[in-house]
Amino acid sequence: MRLFAGVWPTEPVLSALSDAGPWSSTPELRWVPPENWHVTLAFLGSVPDDEHDELVSALRSIGPSASPCTAMLGPETSVLGAHVLCVPVTGLDELASAVRRSTAPFNRSPDRDEPFVGHLTLARARRGRSVPRALIGVQVSSPWPVSEIRLVSSTTGARGAQYSPTAFVALDG
Repeated sequence: MRLFAGVWPTEPVLSALSDAGPWSSTPELRWVPPENWHVTLAFLGSVPDDEHDELVSALRSIGPSASPCTAMLGPETSVLGAHVLCVPVTGLDELASAVRRSTAPFNRSPDRDEPFVGHLTLARARRGRSVPRALIGVQVSSPWPVSEIRLVSSTTGARGAQYSPTAFVALDG
């Protein structure tokens, strides 16, 4: 199973994002559907099914010690790398570190040692295209309380990624 641990924004944040720009009308980009807008804390790669329960237990072990936190979206859209339109998200560094420590024995991603860069991906440029300048620097800012981590199965296909939560871990603090 291809898994990642992430956090999802609340409805008010989704509304602020939706209202900020003409997100789906730009053909140069493949847009992420709003129901898939999230911040990845740790991408784990392909984790064998028989390790899933132990992985969930490892994530749950951080719940009692991790305080609920506030994520801050914004202040404006930017480009990550050359081809990803995103919005920076701050306030999640400690939580991402705890998630990465607890999931390290299960992480098979080649990127597992890359530093955490909090962001919410809005779109990816289509092959041979780039993110239009008009979409970079769009003002959008909103805080949200983070009270749970989702462990999510990701399946990619011609229509993009399909996400299925496999566990929810409450942050008790």
